Formats: sequence, structure tokens, C-alpha cells
Amino acid sequence: MLRALLQASLNLISTSPCPLCGGAADPAGELGPCSVCRETFSLPVGGLAGETPLPWCGLGAYEGAYRQLLLCQRKTPKKAVLGGLARGLAAAMPGGIGGSILVSIPSWKRQGNPLPGLVVEQLSGQPLGGRALPLLQRSRPTLGQHHLGRQQRLSNQDGAFRLQPGQRAALPQLKRQRIWLVDDILTTGATALAAAVALEQAGLEVKGLLCLARTPFREPAPGRWAPKRGEEPRDLRSRGRSGDGPG
Repeated sequence: MLRALLQASLNLISTSPCPLCGGAADPAGELGPCSVCRETFSLPVGGLAGETPLPWCGLGAYEGAYRQLLLCQRKTPKKAVLGGLARGLAAAMPGGIGGSILVSIPSWKRQGNPLPGLVVEQLSGQPLGGRALPLLQRSRPTLGQHHLGRQQRLSNQDGAFRLQPGQRAALPQLKRQRIWLVDDILTTGATALAAAVALEQAGLEVKGLLCLARTPFREPAPGRWAPKRGEEPRDLRSRGRSGDGPG
């Protein structure tokens, strides 16, 4: 009886709180979101993944309470919260991220979105995390993409990235490395594709994109936003969402 009480006390002391809500973390968890937070923010165990427009892995869908959480983090980042999200994302990767090169997608604005770089920082700081390397820089400014359709986003991001000049000497050692781009939100994938092209033109192989959230695709309501014959369908995935992700 005494041994059981002692073990229970030790468990309470050694169990770290959930980094998102501060409540009790799951005993067998990876110090990522607890089961309550996963339900609150609709974060499926194992995350989300896809192959279009490039291989990607995400933690959840960019909607509802989770969208609000990420918008708050963009304005006022909290290391504990981002660390928990990053650990959840790393746990969702089937092969893990150990030994990978992690490249955040940079913003062209001086006071741009801080989340990609902060997520890379958290991912690379884990025991089996990858290695952060700033391989990319913006080659030109781009338009805000909140109200642009897919083709407009592709044109907007075309040629928007280039290899960091100071990284050219490291290219021979990087050509056999697994390279993952990192962004906070994946929408159409235009930004990620442009970033991948810049690295591939330098002879590097990009495995795909890691993101905190994927914007869900919603078909237009019949008769309302349906395109006319010969007209490109509208991209409604970030329509009217001020401050949403660039992708």
C-alpha cells in the first residue's frame, strides 16, 4: 500500500503538464497535446498527411478552435505551446525527423510571420529532432495571398525564393540529406512549391513539407460560387480570413 502511494506521488511529480492547457498530460504521451486538447482542437492522433501538391504532414486542420490558437501564437508566440505542437508534429511523422534538415519558409517582410522559424527551433531542439539550417531567402517581395486563387498564388510565388548565398559551400554535404520544409499553414501549396523549386535548382532533394495545420478544402456551394464554363474555380480556402497563412 505504501509502495503504491509512493509510486503515485512520484508519477505526479514526474509527469509534465500539458503544454497547451497546463492540465495533466497523458502518461504515455510524448509531451505533446493531451487527449483533452486533441479533442478541443480536433487534432487526430497520427496527424494529417497527403501527397498534393507535394508530400506533407500536418498536426491538424486549420479551422475552429485550432485556427484561433495558431492566430494567437502568431501574434504572441509562447514557447511552451509551440514546443508541444512541435512534439506532436514530430510524433506524427512515420519515420521521425531524426537526421533530417529542417528549413523554415521565410517571410519577405522584416516583421513577418514568426511561426515557421519558431517551429523549426522547437523541432530541432528535441532529442531526436532534425537539424535547423537557414537555406532559403526571399528573392523578391510578394503580394498578400488571402484573396488570391490557386493560379494567382502560383504566379505570385514563382521565383520568390533563392538559396542563401552563404550556404553554397555546404551543398556537397547536403545533397544526400533528407530536407523538409517547415511552415505553419499549408493552403494551396504555392509557397511550399516555390521554396522547393529553389532548393531543387541548387541540386538538393526536398522530401516534403511539415506544417502545423492544413487548410481544409471546401467545395463551392451549388449556384453561389460555381464557376462559369471555361472559368477557373475560385479558391475559397482562405477567403475573408485576415492574418491567415501564406501558402
